Amino acid sequence: MARIVESTIDIHAPARDVWNVLLAFSTFPEWSRFILAAEGHPALGERLALTMNDGGGVMTFKPVVVACEPQREFGWRGTVGASFLFSGEHRFILEARADGITRFVHRESFSGWLVPLFWKTLNTRTRAAFAAFNIALKERVEALNKAEAHSS
Repeated sequence: MARIVESTIDIHAPARDVWNVLLAFSTFPEWSRFILAAEGHPALGERLALTMNDGGGVMTFKPVVVACEPQREFGWRGTVGASFLFSGEHRFILEARADGITRFVHRESFSGWLVPLFWKTLNTRTRAAFAAFNIALKERVEALNKAEAHSS
């Protein structure tokens, strides 16, 4: 049985702009304290190299991209040891609204035998890291949009 951690935020920008910041991996160190570094090609089946810190220390892993639908959804699947022990499917979902706002959904579905042992930590520390990432993403996208509007 999978357990899910999810955090949602509204970003005052079109999905295109959120998508562009989300997939500009080289800029993550400038604004994200959760995903510290990301390398690789964001395409289905590709392997990424991610360095992350959810508040429990820095970890590096190499998940495989399992979703890449421009301006709608990006996600990867990673494992710790064998997939039956612990795996996570991480998703960023962009829901474009008619008012020009993008609802950003940050979700991870955890599965495997070890999940119940770590659930309390995942449900608190990881949820807080997701919320902080969402706020940082919102601030980055909205600041870039404001700067672009002033330069036009």
